[in-house]
Amino acid sequence: MNNENDFELKMKLSLSKWRAPLFAAGLLFFILAVIYANSFDCSWHFDDYINIVENSGVQIKTLSWQDIGKSLYGIAGGARWQRPVSYFTFAVNYYFDGLNVFWYHVVNFFIHYVTSVFLFLFIYNTLKLPILEGRYERNAYSIALLATLFWAINPVEVMAVTYIVQRMASMAAMFYIMAMYFYLKGRRADRIWKCVGFFILAVFSALLSLGSKENAAMLPVSLFLFDLFLIQGVTIEHIKKNWAVCLFALVLVPAIGLMYYDFSTITGSYDEFRPFTMWERVLTQPRVILFYISLLLYPITSRMMLIHDMEISKSFFDPWTTVAAVVVLLLILAAAVLISRKRPLISYCIIFFFVNHLIEGSFISLGIIYEHRNYLPAMLFFVPLSILFVHALGYFEKRRKIIFALSFAVTAVIIIIGVNVYIYNDILKDEISLWTDNARKAPGLAIAHGNLGAALSKAGRFPEAYVELTKALNSPPSWDVRMKFKIYQLLGEYYLLSGDHENAIVYIEKALAGLPDNTDLHNNKAALLMLKKKPSEAEMAMKKAISLKRDTAFFYVNLGNIHLRGGDPDTAIKEARMAIRLGGDTLKAYSLLSEAFRAKNDYRTSDHFSRVASRSGLTKRRCP
Repeated sequence: MNNENDFELKMKLSLSKWRAPLFAAGLLFFILAVIYANSFDCSWHFDDYINIVENSGVQIKTLSWQDIGKSLYGIAGGARWQRPVSYFTFAVNYYFDGLNVFWYHVVNFFIHYVTSVFLFLFIYNTLKLPILEGRYERNAYSIALLATLFWAINPVEVMAVTYIVQRMASMAAMFYIMAMYFYLKGRRADRIWKCVGFFILAVFSALLSLGSKENAAMLPVSLFLFDLFLIQGVTIEHIKKNWAVCLFALVLVPAIGLMYYDFSTITGSYDEFRPFTMWERVLTQPRVILFYISLLLYPITSRMMLIHDMEISKSFFDPWTTVAAVVVLLLILAAAVLISRKRPLISYCIIFFFVNHLIEGSFISLGIIYEHRNYLPAMLFFVPLSILFVHALGYFEKRRKIIFALSFAVTAVIIIIGVNVYIYNDILKDEISLWTDNARKAPGLAIAHGNLGAALSKAGRFPEAYVELTKALNSPPSWDVRMKFKIYQLLGEYYLLSGDHENAIVYIEKALAGLPDNTDLHNNKAALLMLKKKPSEAEMAMKKAISLKRDTAFFYVNLGNIHLRGGDPDTAIKEARMAIRLGGDTLKAYSLLSEAFRAKNDYRTSDHFSRVASRSGLTKRRCP
């Protein structure tokens, strides 16, 4: 290897112009396939349930426009389209293979791989721009491949790949980098038809990115700065010439935001859901950004978890690290601006990271910190580090021992990082392993103990579940004040499953005080009231659940059972038929019909529906 041939290995298969990208794509696929090999059977987690598993909006039976159309509204019952591209892909996954996690993971992996390939192509072509004066062109391939590899195998990205619902983040980033690549190719095209073609592809990719997740709204700003820094050059003349374009890009971001977000609800969301104020969230984010940087540079699994326990900043000096973080970030940004003329690429990579953290790191009422939020902002994070490494190889070109030591060190880092990805995927295997790990790493986090308690309860490990739920109840307020009521709900379910009906109803009532629109609570309340032989009250609770979620088939089955136990088989039949029309659990619906007709002494019809129920149960058992 030597600097003259971009450290190309002396192989018979030389990396010619067209072979080089194919080799990079093949290498990326091989490495990603190895480190993500154990991710394809990881179970559903956390927000997966509300967005996919329990979301009738994406659980389509046909590919008709009517079914596809309802998936574009996101969670069932939405008033307007919400992340339509992401939810559409969930709907297609469900249509072909139901809730089998394997194919959801295959799609997520494919998205991550395609994103990596386009990121390589974007960095590779950027390094060849004339404004960089040939500074990186000779080593463009090595720098682009190394920077892409460090990003693609970083354990910080696992939550955007293996955590199924965060396909929203990874797919938005995929189309985002595709739009930037096509824009770059359009700006550099030597024929008008090529220019128009690439720009059309860029616009189309941008729309798909915006349809995947809201943070893609920063794309106009990223493209404007890319053009200014790396195509035109940062000069006073160019800034003056582009002020109108800059203003348009800045206005476009909130305009796009209005498509997704009702900004009038921000204050109300803080008052209702958050144990911190808007100002406290804004103050905390500089510390969060610095923590993200440390994770990207030191990504070991002992520092990774789904939900981190970050202390809220009450003021600039409480804790004192708040003002320190603000100063450090301002110094980094100031340095990026100061070097923008001499080192435009390094400057742009730094600013790109901060620009694309702006939306989720702003005043919007969201959780404080999540690892998957780095998927898009970190795309160019490793470009400066890769440039430094490749330049070091060039500097020590004549000293073979140092070259060997540097190459060995980077290879070792890649292997260690890859192993950490594999370990992290093992942690995400199921709910118990995920939340056990999270509760161990963040012992003061109520939501971690609460979700671990729920997972243990679902597995029938009731004594362990009770311990975790008690810990959750005694922990400080969570990032969502509703968590306390969710813990009441989980305790209610625990007592219901363990047969303590008196305590179960107490905790369910406590939960309903804070979660009055939770249909599961009303359903469980109805079940308890039936056990206490209070059919009229149970009927009211069940009807409340149905009024909140009218397209849930098993609610009608449950209501039908209440009517049947109350001596009204005719109404039970009506509710069972409604459940069948909604396409829910037909086994229980047909079984209810059989019981209802038997109660009417219509044994012939009862036997008929009993046989239908048996066939339905057999079909269900045969389904994967």
